[in-house]
Amino acid sequence: MSIATEVVMMRTGPNITDDMFVNIVEVLEREFHTKQTGFINTELLHDDESKSWIMIQHWDSIEHLKAASEKMFQDEKATVFVKALDPASVKMSIAPQIKVWGKGQ
Repeated sequence: MSIATEVVMMRTGPNITDDMFVNIVEVLEREFHTKQTGFINTELLHDDESKSWIMIQHWDSIEHLKAASEKMFQDEKATVFVKALDPASVKMSIAPQIKVWGKGQ
């Protein structure tokens, strides 16, 4: 079983500041993702040029990732996050990890 990586690119709605969004994601991670089976970690990035956010998540399997994704849109703890997004901007990609390189490997 290989690690599954999800990459989500998105923009926020017009009334959501960067600080607000970071706090919203903090709650989402603490109250939702960290409690899901198979969750490993999340990384949040911001592209100043395009004003887009990039969320990278690692899961222990594609099955666990997909189950959590389906559950997220029905979970009240994720509602604030979903409402903070510009829905037309959300682009998601899921792929299995093939190889990892790192210092000392």
